[in-house]
Amino acid sequence: MNTTESIGWERSAEQNSGSAADVPGFLTERRNKGVTPDVITQELIERGWDADNAARAALRSLRRTDHHALLYWSLTFSAGFAALATASALHLAMTPETDRSALALAIWITVALVATPLALVSGHFAKKVEQRSAHAIWSPTRRALFGTLAGITAVIGLGRLLTYVFEAVAALVGVTGYELTPSSLPQVIVSVGISVPLFAWSLFEWRRSNVLIRGLGDDSGDADRNRTAHDGIEGFLRDVR
Repeated sequence: MNTTESIGWERSAEQNSGSAADVPGFLTERRNKGVTPDVITQELIERGWDADNAARAALRSLRRTDHHALLYWSLTFSAGFAALATASALHLAMTPETDRSALALAIWITVALVATPLALVSGHFAKKVEQRSAHAIWSPTRRALFGTLAGITAVIGLGRLLTYVFEAVAALVGVTGYELTPSSLPQVIVSVGISVPLFAWSLFEWRRSNVLIRGLGDDSGDADRNRTAHDGIEGFLRDVR
């Protein structure tokens, strides 16, 4: 959280609570009891906080140390490279032999053979870690990496799809140098078939780690939730003392 956001959050906390200074202690107490940020968010919302600030406050309950950073780096990078290498190898395999680089094909196949098992192993251990620790999915590294993977996958997938569609349209309208080949449609199918599932998976995992999104409730309930601090967080703090 940058300085501007921090100041904004503190001002909002003061508006929602008559004693914002008690909030850090409350967050620490809840975290020490094993309460996860999504639960803390809902508790704050139910006691008068708006969802945006409740989610940001709940994230402050996390410890700074991120014990699983290497695991999530391994998972996201290997999954991304495995998908890219597999798609590239299949594209080259479908390309006519006269236009195909055997060296490039060998390189992409090698990357796929190394990255795919690494992604599977990393995914297995990540699942085990998340089953053992309720706080694992709230890792800031996890959230950032899956968000980045989703963004990169969308850009590459759309880029390739636009390229193939353009080539097909150019061939249909008779642009010199462009022609439809038997591999054109299968190459599009490969791009969509690999990029869409990877994007959906990475976006889903990013949303799991994003308490700000998960904490946002229906707008229809905001009026009931936004009560004064005296009836809200102050009462809650008295309850937990």
